[in-house]
Amino acid sequence: IMAAAQTGMELPMDGFSPRQRLLLTANGNVQRIVSAFYDAPVTVHLLLSQPSMLGGHERIVSMSVLGWQFMSARSSVHLLTAEWASALASGVPLGSLFQHMGVLPTFALHSVGRTDAYFWRAYSLRCAGMACEIHETFAENVFDLHSDTAATPVQHFC
Repeated sequence: IMAAAQTGMELPMDGFSPRQRLLLTANGNVQRIVSAFYDAPVTVHLLLSQPSMLGGHERIVSMSVLGWQFMSARSSVHLLTAEWASALASGVPLGSLFQHMGVLPTFALHSVGRTDAYFWRAYSLRCAGMACEIHETFAENVFDLHSDTAATPVQHFC
């Protein structure tokens, strides 16, 4: 769970269900929310984690539950201090740096949107040592994966 910059956020009421709004405003606990909803483990698939040409790091992950992919995320990460860069260089995974450093970053939701097939959000996580810009896309029916119109089944990941 992340440190919040504010405790409430205004979202467009038309177009998002209460469950979708729960995910759109989640501050670091999407995996826990979906796992609790289905009473099943959520698997995080690391698809890409590499330095970027602009001096940061790029990361792409997807999440699945009950064999169905329900979310994908693309992150741009910038390490702002030598201490954080050193932790990464020593083998701490990029996705574990906040926890390793014992820091609760500030969560800020920047935008949300939707299409007929999915909904998305863009947000940032920041602290003195690291800044992350994250774009997540969720299957429209993330809370109805047992139906015939369920999300994309997980096939294979790198």
